[in-house]
Parts: sequence; structure tokens; C-alpha cells
Amino acid sequence: MNGSPKRGRVIRRSLIVTSMALMIAGCATTASYRPEIDSMKTVLAEAKTAGAETRAPEAYAAAEACLDWFTHEATEFNPFADPDARIRGKCQAAFVALRGKTAAAQAKGAAEVVLPPVTPQLEAAPAEGAAEEKASPLRDIFFDFDKSLLRADMKKSLAENVRWLKANPGALIIIEGHCDERGTVEYNQALGQRRAASVKSYLVAAGISAKRIKVVSYGKERPFAAGHDESAWQWNRRAHFVLQ
Repeated sequence: MNGSPKRGRVIRRSLIVTSMALMIAGCATTASYRPEIDSMKTVLAEAKTAGAETRAPEAYAAAEACLDWFTHEATEFNPFADPDARIRGKCQAAFVALRGKTAAAQAKGAAEVVLPPVTPQLEAAPAEGAAEEKASPLRDIFFDFDKSLLRADMKKSLAENVRWLKANPGALIIIEGHCDERGTVEYNQALGQRRAASVKSYLVAAGISAKRIKVVSYGKERPFAAGHDESAWQWNRRAHFVLQ
């Protein structure tokens, strides 16, 4: 009986020492995986910033799930042994795929953003059946896909048009709104009208009398350039000036 309290203290002390040893071993083991886990987190964060969640959703989701799986395996489920080689290999493959998909999506997105020149060049052939007209001294204004907001890179052309109109106060103009071939006839008719109205609003705000300006929309019915890709579409999303 007299030895029981002493024996109990010894057992408790042994349990405490064993627990501390296990915790230290666990921390050391977890720390050994920390660089790999942190690297995965960095890649995932960079991919998210690059838009991989929407541009490469399957690859992003696979990498995110693999990171969770690897972290759980290394820090909770089996902290005293190397994670299953299959898990590590699968995670490495998932993150390689994510990098590749993200890079490809970024390259594709950059290729699609093609800004048109300020004015049409001779290389851009008018579409068959497009009406011929006298060359206008006023520059066309181009728009982004499905947009009627004035682009920042078009402000210089607009300012030059304002200067010409102020120097020729008797000139009357028609602003034609045009669209590329995508979308319905009705939708593009309305979009072309908004584009023409947007340009008119700019001119009026710059001091050009609204009485000198008419607007009309041709939607996608009178494309300037023939073709079925961005090299043609960029020319057809425009507001075109015609002297009356």
C-alpha cells in the first residue's frame, strides 16, 4: 500500500515523458513536410491569382484536394512516417498539371486580347457587299467585345475628331454603330445603337452641338472586314463616321 502513491507518480511521470516525446517527434516529422506543403500552397495561391479557378477549374480543384489530402496524411493521420508514395506522386502530378493548365489558359487569354489599330489599314479587306463611301476625315472608334463603353486607347482618336469638327462647324455627321457577327440580329442592333450613342455623348460633352449629329445602328449587318475570327471581328466592333 505504501508503494502505491510512489508507483503512481512514476507511472504519471512516464506517461508525461512519453507524451512529450511523441509530440516532439510529431512536430519534427510535420516540420520535415512543411516546405513541401508550403510550396503547394504557394503554387495554389499563384494559380488562383492567375484566374485558374475559372480558366482551369478541374486542374485547380484536383490540386486543392490533393493539398488537403497530403496535409492530413502528413500532420494528422500518419505523422511518424513518410506519406504514402502514391499520395505524394499524385500530388506532384496534380500540381504539375495545374501549372501547365494555368500557363496555357493565360497564353490563350493574352492571344484573344487583340487591340485593333486606330484606323483601318489596307490589309483589312471590306466585306463583300459593303457599301463604298467617300473617305471620312474622322477616325473610327473601336470597342471591346459586347461593350459600348469607350476604351481608354480610343480617347486620342475621339479628341482628334472633336478638333476636326470644331474646325469645320458646318459639317454634319452620322455616327453608325456596328458589331461583329456574334449574337442575334436584335441584340446587335441594340448594341450598335448604344455604341453610336456613347460616341455622340462624348462629342456633345466636348462641345459639339447635338444638332449636328445623327446616330444609326446597323448591328452586324454591315461588317467592314470579312472573316470569322478576332482578326476580322476587331474591325467590326466600331462607331463609324459619315459626313452628310
